[in-house]
Amino acid sequence: MCTVVVRVAPGSEWPVTMLALRDESPERPWDPPAAWWPDRDPGVRGVRDRSAGGAWLAASDEAGLAVVLNRGEPVASADGTWTTRGVVPLDAVGGVLPGHDGTVPTARAFNLVRATADGAEVVTWDGTEVRTTALGPGVHMVTHGEPDDPAAPRVGRWLDAFRSVDAPAGPPVLGPFDELRAADAGADAGDGWSGWFGVLAGSASLPTDHPDAILRDVHEAEGHMTTLSIVAAAVGRERTVLQHARLTEPGRLDGSVELHHA
Repeated sequence: MCTVVVRVAPGSEWPVTMLALRDESPERPWDPPAAWWPDRDPGVRGVRDRSAGGAWLAASDEAGLAVVLNRGEPVASADGTWTTRGVVPLDAVGGVLPGHDGTVPTARAFNLVRATADGAEVVTWDGTEVRTTALGPGVHMVTHGEPDDPAAPRVGRWLDAFRSVDAPAGPPVLGPFDELRAADAGADAGDGWSGWFGVLAGSASLPTDHPDAILRDVHEAEGHMTTLSIVAAAVGRERTVLQHARLTEPGRLDGSVELHHA
């Protein structure tokens, strides 16, 4: 299950900054952020799932960004099939949020973290209802359960750690792996991200199958899931900045990465 850390600072130049880690099957092919959906909107870019054609994360300069995280609740389906959760971030940056018309999603359960220059929220579909949780000023953490829930693994272990360091107030300058190397060496990259990346680097001391691990390599109900990539992002009034890194050794930071700017 994925992990997202969000800082909300209304009225600032960059009202939302976000660190997002994607967990997925290592056998499922995907592409780094780019404008993969020109028929929808040529300005939308994101991490594309090749199998279903949707997005884990989608963003545009005008609409901010949206990222979907799996939840574990069962969702009934008459024929045993579901709409891919990858359409949810694409719809969101297009202005259509789950439950907007009173209908329930036809996808499996999810959390959708939606960020614009006006703030951030989590839209949850748990198989029973769609509900929205506004994220107030400060630092928040979202995984497969409720936002900021201290009973949730990862959140209970690391939320206070992320809150205790300086949060990034603008776009990353370095790519995620360079940020991590600087943080691991006790250096400050100078762009305000060293605090969060320092926490992430420290979390890597846990085994990847530990319940509290942020960087994961585990077998869960949905199959083999491992951390495949990292996105550092900032949302402003006229621009959304993404730095993306693909881990060449899933779930591990000590291997090399492929860096992409979007």
